[in-house]
Amino acid sequence: MQLRNQKGFTLIEIAIVLTIVGLVIGGIWLAASTVINNNKRQTLNANIVQVVQNVKSLFAGQGSGAVTTGFTQANGVNAGIFPPAMLDANGNPPGVVTPFDASNPATGKDSVTIAASGANGIKLVVGANAGLITTDSCTSLLTTLGSQQNISKLGITSLAGTAGTDLSAGGTAQVTAAAAASACTTAGSGTVGNSVTVIFSAT
Repeated sequence: MQLRNQKGFTLIEIAIVLTIVGLVIGGIWLAASTVINNNKRQTLNANIVQVVQNVKSLFAGQGSGAVTTGFTQANGVNAGIFPPAMLDANGNPPGVVTPFDASNPATGKDSVTIAASGANGIKLVVGANAGLITTDSCTSLLTTLGSQQNISKLGITSLAGTAGTDLSAGGTAQVTAAAAASACTTAGSGTVGNSVTVIFSAT
């Protein structure tokens, strides 16, 4: 009895095809997550610059002796200084979060905090209360805020990363990429637990 020639794929051929498909999907996933994280970093940077500008607008016209003592997170939320995307309405008052957060504002742990600092200053902390801010985000935010243009325009008097050291030399020096990188944890670009603290003049 003669066997017919049967056409089809062998298990090895199917395994090779599945491996190739897996590699392609993995490459697409990696590229997509990189783009998403880059967008989140850019959004975070833009939002924080906007918050500082909104605070300065809030106190504009009050002169260099404007008193910010007593200015709180709730004052900031009520005054609308935070872009809507930074407010998580699940909390009461709404929690202030970053694009990287999976936070629960109901616990009262905002990942972005703002408060008075001295008679005319405002202290803004990004990555507060164990908020999720990666090493890359920390470095990117420090270099954005620490550009010579932003230090001058935003009235920054102190700018520190996770290490807590003022990188702006009291608002007189531009923050370099190398200094920013060393001010954030170096365990890996995706490492969370970083923070950025900026103190700026309210007027």
